Amino acid sequence: MSRYTITEIAKLCGTSPATVSRVLNNPDLVAEPLRERIRRKMEEVGYRPNPFASRLGSKSRWGLALFVFDILNPFFALIVRKISHLAMERRIPLTVCDTENNEEKERIFLDYLLDNHIAGIIFGEGISVPTIQKAQQAAETVLIDRHYEGGLVSEVSSDNYLGGCQATEYLLQLNHGNIAFIGGPEGWASAEERFRGYRDTLERYNLPFRPELAYRGDLRFESGIDALEYFLTLPEWPSAIFSANDQMAFGVLTKAHSLNISIPNDISLIGFDNIPLYSLYTTRLTTVQQNIDELCGRAFAIMMSKLDHREQQGEPLRVVIPTKLKIGETCGKYSGVLRTGVERSG
Repeated sequence: MSRYTITEIAKLCGTSPATVSRVLNNPDLVAEPLRERIRRKMEEVGYRPNPFASRLGSKSRWGLALFVFDILNPFFALIVRKISHLAMERRIPLTVCDTENNEEKERIFLDYLLDNHIAGIIFGEGISVPTIQKAQQAAETVLIDRHYEGGLVSEVSSDNYLGGCQATEYLLQLNHGNIAFIGGPEGWASAEERFRGYRDTLERYNLPFRPELAYRGDLRFESGIDALEYFLTLPEWPSAIFSANDQMAFGVLTKAHSLNISIPNDISLIGFDNIPLYSLYTTRLTTVQQNIDELCGRAFAIMMSKLDHREQQGEPLRVVIPTKLKIGETCGKYSGVLRTGVERSG
């Protein structure tokens, strides 16, 4: 790999670093004979300019960072992989910060990044507001599948509300009326929007919302196990469960299998995300698909636009990516008979 700098290329060509920089960024400003001589020398020594570095050099800012709530969650892992690929294509260094839902870790990561003049930070869902507010003061910021009150930060998210409506309406079309919901942590806009879609769809079908059928989870596999255990203590089991993400849905599926509860014959189940874990199960999960490639691609493009100063004077952007219901094997038509805890114990 070439170790030549712009200054060294300039010396080899008998010109100034500013002229070499103009060849890289504004070639029309350099006379053709000199321009071609500089380009040939670059090819000869194997010099490969970093366009990102050239854009940011005057500000001494460098690199991108990505904050995620839990890298063990396959949804966030897919985001990390996609953003990493996009950054690699641009030869941009990317620092991944796995916060593990810990604000102290967020602070340590952010202080380190800002001390080292990070250029831009992409925040996923679950990162605290104070961390985002502090980052805004010194770096470009973009949110991915996360909402920030007031619309002060550009964000790209799935249509979580529509996805909640799609999942609930599908279950209602299968004659389910006793539909439970497994939510996410308090304050998570994406999970709250899915919950709102669930409630509003029940209302459109003239069905009351029943608080006992709503369980607050934490989006982890174990939370799905805990949710099903709770629902089984109710006098009547729900005939269907809508989980705010696939991880908790897989927890439900696993626990149900261990208890010889049939999904979908006893309880229908829908997740949210469409993460590629279905191959671990004999039953394909019905779920609401998020377009992760589109989420990451649009968020990355907005960040590049910010760093190129094309968005600087405009209002923060809010991009909403449509969701799509993916029919699997975990939903069935309601038979009209609800199982009960008494029946199970007997």
